[in-house]
Amino acid sequence: MKHTKYYIGIAATFHDPSITVMDETGTILFAESTERHLQKKRAMGCAADAVVWIDSIIKKYCDADAEFHIATTWSHSYSRMLRMLNTFGLLHKKPTGIINYGFKKLVKSMLPDENLLWFLRNQSASLIQSGANLERYIRWELNNKKVYRHQFNHHTAHAASAIYGSGMDHATCVVIDGIGESGSISYFSYDNQKLTQLGHHKGFESLGFFYTLITYLCGFDPIKGEEWKVMGMAPYGSKNQFFYDLLASILVIKDCHIQFKNNPKNVAFVLDEIKKHLEFSDQKFKLRAQLAYTGQLLFTEYTNKVLQSIHKKGNSDQLIYAGGCALNSSFNGQITSQTPFKNVYVPSAPGDDGTSIGAAYLSYLKDTPIPKKPNKTILSPYLGSEIDDKEIQQFIKYANYEFVTYHPEGVCKETARLLADGALIGWAQGRAEFGPRALGNRSILADPRSPEMKDKINARVKFREEFRPFAPSILSEYGEEYFENYQESPYMERTLVFREEMRHKVPAVVHENYTGRLQTVKKEWNRTYYELIEEFYKLTGVPILLNTSFNVMGKPIIHNFKDALTVFFNSGLDALIVNNYIFKKAALTNKSVTNIDHKEYTSL
Repeated sequence: MKHTKYYIGIAATFHDPSITVMDETGTILFAESTERHLQKKRAMGCAADAVVWIDSIIKKYCDADAEFHIATTWSHSYSRMLRMLNTFGLLHKKPTGIINYGFKKLVKSMLPDENLLWFLRNQSASLIQSGANLERYIRWELNNKKVYRHQFNHHTAHAASAIYGSGMDHATCVVIDGIGESGSISYFSYDNQKLTQLGHHKGFESLGFFYTLITYLCGFDPIKGEEWKVMGMAPYGSKNQFFYDLLASILVIKDCHIQFKNNPKNVAFVLDEIKKHLEFSDQKFKLRAQLAYTGQLLFTEYTNKVLQSIHKKGNSDQLIYAGGCALNSSFNGQITSQTPFKNVYVPSAPGDDGTSIGAAYLSYLKDTPIPKKPNKTILSPYLGSEIDDKEIQQFIKYANYEFVTYHPEGVCKETARLLADGALIGWAQGRAEFGPRALGNRSILADPRSPEMKDKINARVKFREEFRPFAPSILSEYGEEYFENYQESPYMERTLVFREEMRHKVPAVVHENYTGRLQTVKKEWNRTYYELIEEFYKLTGVPILLNTSFNVMGKPIIHNFKDALTVFFNSGLDALIVNNYIFKKAALTNKSVTNIDHKEYTSL
């Protein structure tokens, strides 16, 4: 089908940039984070539309003579302010006032040079360069002058990205992150495609930065996105009243707003007191786990208060939740039990990478007098790149790798057998997931029945801390059987409690506090992955697979076949399954098992 218009959304934040391509019908043709292509975690300071990558995307998904609308996050007024500050050199002066005291301390781990202006300078650079490579390619390489630029408020882009894929007609939408253009919380009413902002919090105080503080104090690095480690460590701890009282002295929630409870200098005092307490203890893991637990507890209490206040201002019991704080799956699973909201939707990419979808959608709505009605089903997360069979065939031909078989019909059945026998599997199928979580297309998979499996994968494949948990992917029809107060979790976005009688069946995916960050799997959402789990269920009687992202610690999820091979040959994976090809390590076989006709590839 030939398209006449494209809406290219660009997430222009200096961390987690991404690209979305949407056609004139409002259909997403492609969405992917820049970190995947660059294989640089979070792609900090990198242009979302990296050279060569953006050229190949436009060439593959767009018609050269169409009209292009380039939409970026962050509003025109915010961008102009940053450019002006940069032009006059104000982004290079020493900070004063609140930045030198509490706020600087609060975001110390996020800003290595203890300077808020470091963030502003990087943000300014990201905005200035955003879309430049894309526009160059369209104007110069395609010789197309039909290029239009749009800019949208950061929180509005967050909201639109979540609303577009929710399948809901009406809801209250809440965005909570580290900081937007004027604050860290915005809330909206959504009704029949109309998005109306109800209010927002102004100021530097932030639940996102509060969690950054916890991450830093626990010994982790927020620059690398290690908030996950806090959530993984928290179940090993318990409430520590000393930590609780100190942390609770920093912020107070009033209505939908956050305020410093005392003088901002108090933040520095709190940091120093907690650090001293940790440094002079010989039980550091125990205390760090207590700090993680206590920090997560306070984050939950604060966010519950915010959502309860916003519920009173909205007109719906349905919540659409976005922003970086919506990545806190430990909290997300408690929303319906601890707030008045009865139904919650969190997108697959609630963080800054997801705003490229929001920018594209806002641009489409601005340009389309009568937009199409949104889908009643949730947005598929499988919007990224595919691995071409030619890449695989080329490796087989020139590397002369022996231990490979081709299964055009029975790849799921054979993979299920390997899993049931205890093999660690690298699994890459179809289009990559959009967002930070592997959802069965770029995953490392294993049998959840073995109590040793978690430690085995952390040590042999992921090379990460032993306390880090793994997710259960479960066939949707068995969700109620395995989880208390079951809720569908299509994007692995919430944590629920395993039923007591089921925990012994899948110990490798039951966390220390008996929870699991589950992924609900339906045939209509992902047929191949559903069939794989179904085949495993036939062999074992367990409708669950252990699922974790196809990477090693510190690297993004794999992007292409070469990335998959790198992880396979440099880790303890036993087999690699890409499309219909199964690669095995020699330890799994005593002789060559290849049954591929190399004559097929003489054209390579």
